[in-house]
Amino acid sequence: MNDSNGSLSPWMIPLTLGASGIAGFFAGKLVGNRRRSANTILKMITNDFKREGTVEGSWIDHQPIPYRQFAVRTLVYRGGIRRFEDDQLVSYEFLADASTGTLLKLKRIDN
Repeated sequence: MNDSNGSLSPWMIPLTLGASGIAGFFAGKLVGNRRRSANTILKMITNDFKREGTVEGSWIDHQPIPYRQFAVRTLVYRGGIRRFEDDQLVSYEFLADASTGTLLKLKRIDN
C-alpha cells in the first residue's frame, strides 16, 4: 500500500527551512560586503558640509585603503573638502568608511 496520500513527509519542513537559511546566509554574504563608490561617498560628505555653508572644492581617492582603529579593520576612502568659514577658505581632510560612507576621521588643515 502506498502511504503518500497527499500528506507531507515529516522531514520536508525542516529541510526546507534549513535550505532557506543556508541560501539566505550566502545571499547576505554576497550583498552585504559591497562597497559604495567613491563618488557616492564624496557626494554624501559634500552635501553634509553644504548644510553649513558653501563648498568651494572637494576631492577623493578612488582606491580604498586599509584602516585600523583599535580592533576594527575596514577599508576607507581618503578625501578632502574646502569651504568658507568666517570669510576664510578652510580645508579639511577626511577618511570615510568604504562600505557605509561614515566619516571616521576629519582633520582641519591649516593653510
